[in-house]
Amino acid sequence: MSESLHVGIRCDATARGGTGHLVRQTALAEELQARGHHATFYGESDVEWAGRLVARLGLEFVTPEYDFAAQVRADAVDAVMIDGYPFPAELGEALRASGLPVAAMVDGDFGRHQDADLYVDQNLGSEDPGLANWLVGPEYVLLRDVVRSRRDVARAHSDPPRVLVVFGGSDPFGGCPVAVELLASTGLPMHVVAVAASPERRAELEAIPVVAGQSLEVVGTQDDLPGLALTCDFVVSAAGSSVWEFACLGIPTGLVCVVDNQVIAYEAATSELAVAVGQLDRLRHNDAARDAARSALARLVEDAGWRAQLSEGGRRLVDGDGRVRVVDAIERLVRR
Repeated sequence: MSESLHVGIRCDATARGGTGHLVRQTALAEELQARGHHATFYGESDVEWAGRLVARLGLEFVTPEYDFAAQVRADAVDAVMIDGYPFPAELGEALRASGLPVAAMVDGDFGRHQDADLYVDQNLGSEDPGLANWLVGPEYVLLRDVVRSRRDVARAHSDPPRVLVVFGGSDPFGGCPVAVELLASTGLPMHVVAVAASPERRAELEAIPVVAGQSLEVVGTQDDLPGLALTCDFVVSAAGSSVWEFACLGIPTGLVCVVDNQVIAYEAATSELAVAVGQLDRLRHNDAARDAARSALARLVEDAGWRAQLSEGGRRLVDGDGRVRVVDAIERLVRR
């Protein structure tokens, strides 16, 4: 497509709601910029790391106005991508009524209510309606430059294993301390690198006891999480957008289902490319769930051959070119 496009991206990045929507939309913005197009982020953010992520693209968050359709029209936007569950269907309706093409991200049952011309659901296990305006499956995963450029970088292997534990850019439900405590309770030798998304999480993590042969390193929120992950033998994470980054890089991953909107992705991912650790609420209170989680985590620590199989399976499933296919579809949508 020869003419330059201006795509508005409506998403938020907050401590309460998380940063996963923004992470995948920065990948979309990178692809747009690589083709000579322009992107503008419209949204709210109270997470410092999120602001830095957008700033590295030479962009900033623009506060959405009450009449968002009029706002983006005044900004000469050619199409809008909507990524967020709380946004009402009326958002897409108003944009389309003003003559703007609309794309919307969907995660299983979440986001399907949005009114749009194009739907993108990058999750395993999601229902594919078989319509031309639906892009469904991991071949449409949106991944950032920092991931795609490292797809062929060799990973480190350590003895004892080095384990990264990360639960997003804000960890609003406190999953990281739960996962680290379960790892430590296996009693196996390992070095754990835990990402503390807030001072509260850091205090909780630093209070977790470790035994002989174990060490715990608590770090802050990472501007380059994929780079840190590549120094580790495996990752324990929430079942959010990071799972696709780790899969593309071939990093074995144990997943925790944190909230309801992750259930479909969690169940599908743990049947094909990742290890099921459990649902967060049950890992806090249910002895059987905690025992099962310890068993799964212990195997990840001890079985290097299994980790290698998981690594290869993730790389096969996620090739890193999903954002290319999505921007191709947006260009076709605007052209039509």
